[in-house]
Amino acid sequence: MTELMCLHAAASSPETWDPLVPGLADLGCRVHCPPLLGHRGAERRREYPLTAFRDDVLRELDQRGLERVTLVGHSLGAFVASMVAAARPERVIRLVLEEMPVPPKDSGDGAASRGRAGGLAMRAFALLNRERCDPALFRSVIAELREPQARWWDDLSAVTADTLILAGGEKSHLDQSRYDLLARAVPGSATVTIPAGHRIHRRAPERWLAAVSGFLGSP
Repeated sequence: MTELMCLHAAASSPETWDPLVPGLADLGCRVHCPPLLGHRGAERRREYPLTAFRDDVLRELDQRGLERVTLVGHSLGAFVASMVAAARPERVIRLVLEEMPVPPKDSGDGAASRGRAGGLAMRAFALLNRERCDPALFRSVIAELREPQARWWDDLSAVTADTLILAGGEKSHLDQSRYDLLARAVPGSATVTIPAGHRIHRRAPERWLAAVSGFLGSP
């Protein structure tokens, strides 16, 4: 039995993975879907540094008694998964990063998003859904991901998990060219584009599951 943990995006919830759980279970996976910090069912804080999400997931693994897992993440959840895999590589067997925002390396590097519209839309969504997600989370996360993350880029070399990068293609608000940079930085990674936009697992669940099934079933 493979222990598999799915991490949702900002302003989403663990329920976003529900339609995929049966297919993942058919692959021999026991699926865990915890809420991220700042979301319903999880702790809310005054500040949300990205490292706090990483540390909270590591605590979740300890509390569930999960020594080694496959991590699947979407958007913010994917970024958190990458941080966990870099900080504790011995605990992550495989890594699936769906539509992850890829921050700049330095002041001369590009941003993760093609523009500010996506960030503004997410902030507006958070304000209208305060019970689901703390609006302060967006201010903190978006601001930090727009800043150069040199330490995160350096830490990627520590990832030992085979990694599947899922890109949403031109329909996504994220800069797709950055996944080539990410693939070169993460050892043992491969990129698959499913042209469904930012929410691949919701808009193209069959294609998402096919890609992930092939990845998890490969030697």
